Amino acid sequence: MSQQFNENELLERVDNDIAFLSDTVDMLATDGRELMAEVKKALAAQNAATLGHTAHTLKGMISNFCAPKLHASAFDIEQMGKRGDLAVAPQAVQKAESELELLIAELQTFVKGRN
Repeated sequence: MSQQFNENELLERVDNDIAFLSDTVDMLATDGRELMAEVKKALAAQNAATLGHTAHTLKGMISNFCAPKLHASAFDIEQMGKRGDLAVAPQAVQKAESELELLIAELQTFVKGRN
């Protein structure tokens, strides 16, 4: 059982279409990492508005994968950006990045186990 996403909910969401799920996982691996790089870039620039907006976009992408931990982390970063309070943002971004990598790895393993 996955620690990063709800397997049953995810399978239901994609109507048990493993080929489609595989394609979306590949997109997450590419686009999700690109968004995370943008989040880190916004944080490095101390650009709260961009940080919030990019985290919101990441949160939307993550919502497709039934991954509550990462979704909550992206939401927290989004709110930090909206408030302009970046004091704990570096730790939050690091946590979200780790969760993203775990999610991608677990999803890839999950898909491979069903092909």
